[in-house]
Amino acid sequence: MERFTRFLKVPNVVARHDPVVQPIYQSSIFRMPDHQVAAATEEAVHPTSYYTRWGNPTVSYLENQLSTLLGCNATLVFPSGMSAITTTLLALVSPGERILASRALYGDTTRFLVEELGRFGIEVDFFDPSRPQHLPELLARGAKVVYFESISNPELRVADFDAIRSACESREVLTVCDCTFSPPGVLGEKVRAADLVIHSLTKYMSGHYTVFGGSVSGWQALIDRIWHKQALYGACIDPQAAWQISQGLKTLELRIARQNATAQLLAQRLASHRHVEQVFYPPLDPRPEVASLAQKYLTGGGAVITAALKGGRAAAVRLIENTEVFGLSVSLGGITSCAEHAQSMSHSMLGAMDASTLSDASVSVPADNLVRLSVGVEDPGDLLRDLTSALELSGMPVATRAVAGEFVKG
Repeated sequence: MERFTRFLKVPNVVARHDPVVQPIYQSSIFRMPDHQVAAATEEAVHPTSYYTRWGNPTVSYLENQLSTLLGCNATLVFPSGMSAITTTLLALVSPGERILASRALYGDTTRFLVEELGRFGIEVDFFDPSRPQHLPELLARGAKVVYFESISNPELRVADFDAIRSACESREVLTVCDCTFSPPGVLGEKVRAADLVIHSLTKYMSGHYTVFGGSVSGWQALIDRIWHKQALYGACIDPQAAWQISQGLKTLELRIARQNATAQLLAQRLASHRHVEQVFYPPLDPRPEVASLAQKYLTGGGAVITAALKGGRAAAVRLIENTEVFGLSVSLGGITSCAEHAQSMSHSMLGAMDASTLSDASVSVPADNLVRLSVGVEDPGDLLRDLTSALELSGMPVATRAVAGEFVKG
């Protein structure tokens, strides 16, 4: 046998003892022992070592971690949160059927529901998950799926899980909840959010702003159904990314505890600041219905605070441009703090949509004075001083801001 051929055929090295950390199986294919096994695996659902678009041992390990953490039968992992959302919904709903969705969602989720699903002949109606008293009436129109977020983005309204489940179970309607804003440590352990729970693993779960990922968890039969679409659409995560998320998950409890405590402290201080019109943070929310639902379903407030500033958009932009510890970034849930102007950043895609369509659907568009803050694990005192300094600058006339900025930051 020629040397280069022998080189390509060098056997894999397998650890003699169990590794402490799940190895990365960075392989797109796996060698089958015989044709019978190969043919059987070709017909299997979600095999872990046949073709990585269908499954991979490193990916399966992450899926098992998530199922254990979330108390679910099974999980699928995707290359992004949006991939998890779109694939799940397309697997559950067919042309001519109807979805009921929250009117306050992440911007691209709303855009997918309003623009893309219409192309497939799927109709979408909207409701308020924090006030689902009209849900039975809407369900009477024949909805197949109810889709909502556990905590709305960016105004942080908590969904009434029990009321939604009660209305849907009586009509055998599937519920799908995006729980990105309420990972374990925020949502109560005994809360049953929905039949299927989605997470953007890019956020809290991985926690370090180094990787993209998404997941859907729930009953095995539903997950198997979604897997067929995932494999067909090619919505598979790379094993390296799955491994990174897997490592991030191991510190989730520690990170969430720190972020909950710091965010609550900052929310309390912001609520009394003279340049702040209103603070949205579930456990401290001035809206009684939100605070009541937060007390019922949440064990922590999470790392996200949304503040409505006096002075409108100009004040909001001045705030996010004058922070030093809070970076001007669009994401959330990681170890470093960041701030954004919700209307023009995370929800900017709503501005590109037809205004009358959004109005007819009663879709919620963020106000122009909203700043969304994601609290990391930095020193709470440093974060508070950073926000206080930036807030002082946000409320100053333009002519005096530069001089004041030199004084504050010097």
